[in-house]
Amino acid sequence: MSIMTQLEFELEFSQSEKQIAKYILNHGEEVLSMSVKELAKETYTSPATIVRLCKKIGLEGYNDFKIKYSAELQYDLHHTDRIDVNFPFSKDDSYPMICHKLSSLYQEVIADTIKLIDFTELNKIVDLLYPHQHIDIYGSGNSLLAAMSFQHKMMRISRDVNLRILHGEQVFMSYNSNSSRIAMIISYSGETNENIQIAQTLKENNTPIIVLTSVGDNRLSHYADYILNIGSREKIFTKIAPFASQISIEYLFNVIFSCIFQKDYEQNIQNKISYDKKNDFRHPLSSPVSDEIK
Repeated sequence: MSIMTQLEFELEFSQSEKQIAKYILNHGEEVLSMSVKELAKETYTSPATIVRLCKKIGLEGYNDFKIKYSAELQYDLHHTDRIDVNFPFSKDDSYPMICHKLSSLYQEVIADTIKLIDFTELNKIVDLLYPHQHIDIYGSGNSLLAAMSFQHKMMRISRDVNLRILHGEQVFMSYNSNSSRIAMIISYSGETNENIQIAQTLKENNTPIIVLTSVGDNRLSHYADYILNIGSREKIFTKIAPFASQISIEYLFNVIFSCIFQKDYEQNIQNKISYDKKNDFRHPLSSPVSDEIK
C-alpha cells in the first residue's frame, strides 16, 4: 500500500499515531519541510512516537518517510490531468461528463495495472493453474464480484473454481484444503484479519497461494507464493466507490483466464461455440448479435 493509504487505514495505530497520521494527510507537502521535532510539536506528540509510526508502516525512520512521501506527492503533482480514482466525478458534472470521466478512469487504471505486472510471475501463475482442476478463491465484498465472473469463464474451459460467500465458510474451506488445491486470495489492503487467518491455515496445509493485493508491504503478502499487484491509488475509506480496485482486479482475472484459454486455444474455441449453439437460446435467429448458425 502507498504511505497515504496506510496512514488512512490506521492499522493498529495508537491514539497519538492516529493524530500524527491525520495531520500528515491534512497538510501534505507542508510536512516535508518540518523536522521531526517540529512535527511532534504540531501534533502534540513526541519524536519517538513519530519514528515508531514510520516503522509501523514499513519505513526505516522519519527521513525515509520524507523521501518516500515526497515521491508519492510528486507523482500526484505530475499527474494532475489524471482522473481522481477516489472521486472521479463531482456533484456538478453533467451525465456526458461522468460518462467520459469513467471511460478515462478505466483506461488509466488498466494502464497502471499493466505496469505492475511481473510477467515472469504471471507465467509461473498460469503454469501453476493450467493443469489444476480445483481452484479456491478467498476474498470479501466487491472483490468477489470479479471472482464470480472469473468462475463463470473458467467453468467454460472445464475448471472448477470454488467460491464461498457466507460468513465463516471461507475459513472452513481453508481448513479442508491441501497441497492438491490452489488458493487465490484477493485483498486490496492485504490486512483483513480473516484473510490473514485463512492464509495461515492454507500455509499449514501446504496449499500454494496466489495473492492479488496492492503494491507495498502488507501482512498477507508474506504468505504468498505468487503475487499479482492491484493498482494502488485508491484510498481505503475516502472514496465514492471501489471503482479503481474493482477494475484492476477484474482486469487481472481476465488476463489469467485469457492466458489459460490460449494454451488450448483452438479446442476451447470449438468447445465454446459448440456448447453455445446447442444451449444458448437468448437471441432469436433474426437478432443482429446472433452468429450465423450453419
